[in-house]
Amino acid sequence: MTLATAPRPTSAATDESETLDTERRPVLVALKPYDGCEAALAVAQWLAADQQRPLHALTVLEPNEMTAVVAGVPALPAHYDESERAAIAELIETRLARTQPTCDTTRVDVARGSASHTITDTARERHAHAIVVGTGRHGALGRLVYGERAVQIARLSERPVVVVPPNAAVGPAAEAIVAVDFGPVSRHAARFALDMLADGSRLTLVHVKSAVDLSEEGAGWWDEAYERRAADLFRRLVASLRPERGITIATQLLHGAPAPALLAYAREFEADLIVCGGRRHSFVERVLLGSVSTEIIRHADCTVVVIPDRGREPEAELRPVLGGVVESWDANAWPGLIEGFGRRNGGRDTQLRYTAAGPQGAGSVESGYRLVDASFDRAASRAEIVLRDRESDGPQLSHRFANVRSVMVSTDAAGRDTALRLDTVSGRCTLVVG
Repeated sequence: MTLATAPRPTSAATDESETLDTERRPVLVALKPYDGCEAALAVAQWLAADQQRPLHALTVLEPNEMTAVVAGVPALPAHYDESERAAIAELIETRLARTQPTCDTTRVDVARGSASHTITDTARERHAHAIVVGTGRHGALGRLVYGERAVQIARLSERPVVVVPPNAAVGPAAEAIVAVDFGPVSRHAARFALDMLADGSRLTLVHVKSAVDLSEEGAGWWDEAYERRAADLFRRLVASLRPERGITIATQLLHGAPAPALLAYAREFEADLIVCGGRRHSFVERVLLGSVSTEIIRHADCTVVVIPDRGREPEAELRPVLGGVVESWDANAWPGLIEGFGRRNGGRDTQLRYTAAGPQGAGSVESGYRLVDASFDRAASRAEIVLRDRESDGPQLSHRFANVRSVMVSTDAAGRDTALRLDTVSGRCTLVVG
């Protein structure tokens, strides 16, 4: 990646120690070369000034050599490319000077390459606090053929991405919504939102419960249990945030499809900001399913912040502390939790307890077996526990539990696992190891 940098009277642009300083990580704003992008620029300048961070402006020119070859036109000589990038850098400098920012703009760069990858790579290399990017509106065909730059950046980025629509408000938010699934990313999202709020504002933590296909009797039991557990997790999350400056934290449990429910709630309460976690998806998942963050970016009327899932091993992130438990309602974490439990406890004696769903659900207990393996099939949302008679090398017994809803692992004071619990639509399985 080659950069053309507009000259500045300070040497701060080359000071790597400043970039690596946690409190001085820059705000990187991605600007198109020839349109205003004034909303994105204004939000980036406010964010940098409010948090006393340097502002880095980056414009990326897509390669045009292949276009020239297809058209039968020779590619321009290298010195023309250098002149174009230098001219655009000067143009961006002029725009920044005209807006009279109160933040410290340390550098302006123009690069040539794939825009989304260049922007996210630059943010990673500079340890950026966030990427700020403007967004437009495209039809379904445009999204399929060309993609949307903001969505692409949010999918690729390892840094938070602030997506600014043309009519977005500039300045601290008075009403913000954080979409939570009670995983680690939810806590990061809430803390990021707090830093963008005005004094005396309100932050609402919103969790959306999707519909579950159960009988009327079973659905009532499941809804009640789900809401009790959500209330407990909300209390824990709120307690971990410790808001200041008179900020109020509220919680809300919604029902339905996550993205439409969140967007409707944001419009009803005229939210200035929506913050959500982003998930990495395969190409097929993106085409067939999309994601909550993608739909929010496409349809929100206000600024949206996407906090990335940094791709850590779920087991490492969620391994319980000594003498504690970790419970996850996040399906992305379940393979690591379940399969890690199986690896660590293979060969240990077990007791398998199962209780059917419902207020008076029947129960059963199986003892006298050793754990062989435990695994999770994400596509089928199904866990499998494999046991064998501890007195012989007889056939293995495989227990499958479909429609998993949450997973819990507990440890004793010495750090050894004591139990794996699977909550499913039809009941609860607890595998105790000893």
